[in-house]
Amino acid sequence: MFDIVMAEGNGSSWIMIVVLLVLFVGMMAISIIPQKKKQKEYQQMQSAIKVGTRIMTIGRLVGTVVAINTDGTLEVDIGAKGTPVIIVINREGIGLNLDAQQPTAGNNMGASASEGDVDSEVSTDASAAETQDPMDNDKEDDSI
Repeated sequence: MFDIVMAEGNGSSWIMIVVLLVLFVGMMAISIIPQKKKQKEYQQMQSAIKVGTRIMTIGRLVGTVVAINTDGTLEVDIGAKGTPVIIVINREGIGLNLDAQQPTAGNNMGASASEGDVDSEVSTDASAAETQDPMDNDKEDDSI
């Protein structure tokens, strides 16, 4: 009778070990596969950068690549038009390649809004306000 109990306990321990191994392998696959995919996309983004590419650094500075140095650094112009401000960053400091970003269909913002040009957003709002006739509001009120 003791031998039968030992045999049953031995079989369930093997099943438990197999289940734990399957769970461990599954968790490793769930964590490694997306990480590898993200790393591959980052490498493709890095290789697509050339002079003239608009980028965003990991510090959220937006600029245009002016030069690519042989030591793995980039010279980026982050200044306004007419007043260049050149900074040197490491290639790993690039967060996004803005030229490679595709706008979504639901996004109604223009190209200037996605580039972060605040002045153009203000000027379009002001021009829309100027073209609207202030007397239109009075006409609507009279009809009610």
